[in-house]
Amino acid sequence: MSWDRVWVIVRKEWREVIHNRTIVFTFIGLSAMFTIMPLLLAFGMPKISPELLGVEDETVEMSDLPPGLADALPGYATLEPLEQFQVFMLRQFLVFFLVLPVMGAISIATYSIIGEKTSRSLEALLATPIRTDELLVGKTLASSVPAVLATWVAFGCYAVMVVVLGGASVAHTTLDVAALALITLMVPLVALLGLGLGVVVSSRSTDARSAQQIAGIVVIPLVVVVIGQSAGVIMLGVEMVVAAALVLLVVDALVLALGVRVFDREAILTRWK
Repeated sequence: MSWDRVWVIVRKEWREVIHNRTIVFTFIGLSAMFTIMPLLLAFGMPKISPELLGVEDETVEMSDLPPGLADALPGYATLEPLEQFQVFMLRQFLVFFLVLPVMGAISIATYSIIGEKTSRSLEALLATPIRTDELLVGKTLASSVPAVLATWVAFGCYAVMVVVLGGASVAHTTLDVAALALITLMVPLVALLGLGLGVVVSSRSTDARSAQQIAGIVVIPLVVVVIGQSAGVIMLGVEMVVAAALVLLVVDALVLALGVRVFDREAILTRWK
């Protein structure tokens, strides 16, 4: 494998992504929404609409929280009721940070492959001496690295605001080892999953929006996790995050292998009319 050719692909993809305002502004908008929304709900709702929460004298009754929450979060039981509400809301939205790398990787991958199909530049690229594995590695790095780094930056901003607005107690309970493991381990893995689905679908499709909608089914399990947390059925501890990461690693390998098999350069060249 020639890493010089891989780097050429990466630089080419990044130049095109930077000039694609749809991808850039969509990702920036999603990042801002997933960063700001939980902060507004956790710290704004008790001040703006205290009657909706039963807040009296800056306290809130949290007797209806999932019973396993205190066991999953060390130090949670010692927090003030209002702080418990804030931690509960902040933890619910941590999972949504996994949506960002998925959508980012899918968007870049689908627009990259299908956009090149539409402009017929993919034909010229496939006709060069570049190997299929070099092409896919280059597109993988070009799609996943920006999505992962941007998600980590968004989470970093989120973490800083949690410390500033919630103080040490809320921040320590919200940003525990499980939360950091979720962001550190799962973000790259879900980005690769989104990328693999994007490659598989894009190789058989000529419409970027349809490909994104089909590949976006990976978001559904994340929504299920959020609902499960709210109901107290699922509690994201370190053990569960590590187990999920191992399972996702196997799934990523299978999906990426399928993507390599589906991405038949000869078939793509002869299929286009």
